Amino acid sequence: MTKEKERILLDDYWAKAFAFHIGCPCPNKKVKERFFDFVASNRKENQALTEEFVFNQLPSFINYLAEL
Repeated sequence: MTKEKERILLDDYWAKAFAFHIGCPCPNKKVKERFFDFVASNRKENQALTEEFVFNQLPSFINYLAEL
């Protein structure tokens, strides 16, 4: 999968997580970009970018933000 397609998937998963699962507006673009970087850094080589994987990163990401 190309980086462009991965980016589109991440954008879709990001919007879906907040709109449908959490039920609130998406955080600002800076937070979104940090989350995308966080997801990328936690993927193993050749690991599929699935909705489940991305959603499972949200709790760890929130904890990561708390430590900044």
